[in-house]
Amino acid sequence: MIKQGILNFFKNLKYFFTPLGTLALGLVIGLSVFLPGVLTALSDLFRNVQTILEGTTVDFSALKESVLTAVGSLGWENGILSAIRTMVSEEWLTATLNGFVGAFVEDVSIYAVKFQEAIGAFKHEIVLSLLAMAAFTVLGMVSGYFLTRWLIRRNMMMKLTVGTFLLHALADSLLTVLIAGVSAWLAMLWKPSLPISGILSVFVFGSVSLFEAYLIHGRKRIPLKEILNTKNILKLYATNFIIFLLSAALTAAVVFLINALVGIFVGIAIMEIGFIVIGLNAESYVMGVAERAQKSPQGAKIC
Repeated sequence: MIKQGILNFFKNLKYFFTPLGTLALGLVIGLSVFLPGVLTALSDLFRNVQTILEGTTVDFSALKESVLTAVGSLGWENGILSAIRTMVSEEWLTATLNGFVGAFVEDVSIYAVKFQEAIGAFKHEIVLSLLAMAAFTVLGMVSGYFLTRWLIRRNMMMKLTVGTFLLHALADSLLTVLIAGVSAWLAMLWKPSLPISGILSVFVFGSVSLFEAYLIHGRKRIPLKEILNTKNILKLYATNFIIFLLSAALTAAVVFLINALVGIFVGIAIMEIGFIVIGLNAESYVMGVAERAQKSPQGAKIC
């Protein structure tokens, strides 16, 4: 099981550009929604502020230019999410507006409540745009998972009916996205959790894959205990862990040779292939056990 699993992983790396391409396409579409959304939100903010300060001597063209300059200097090259968090924070927006308006208005505090309302509306628009970008990115990742899984399954000559394939792929893709989401959330709360959650996710995915493989290929043909036993689970864990280490090593090499941003994209594509191979390794093993059980009247021996 271990040797075959590693060979399957390397053989199917040829499909690397499939999940990478769909993920990039989803992100590009998401950015095409997010960036205009940000510009619209900024325009609405300027218009609301102009309405609030109507009748004052504030130079609104200079105000607009000042805010845009402040937004551009948030350090986007060091992390998009960090820059967005700063941009939508009430403290930063209030300080930016007060800092400029204070040069023209003697008492800025009299506009505090109305500024907060304008800032709240701005934040709402930004969050909606961000959610739209996230939705398209996730859609690109999930569709890439489906397509890559279909290509790898065809390459490994493992056929299923269309309905069974879609249900199986949907369950696996949702599990992959859920595991990736939980891992990312834990990493935001506690950075050292990333390698721990990564290893645990491989184990969880492997166990579920073995059970799914039994339901598809072994149910009513062999007893469940022939598949879900300590020996098989440990072998599958070993295979999954090796594939995880190989995926992490390839991703780390890209981060070292290029940069972290490219490494994230490469890592997602490689991990998708790794999870797919892990799932299909379990299926391939169960199919082999079921075939041996049919040929042998005494039943199959676990190997």
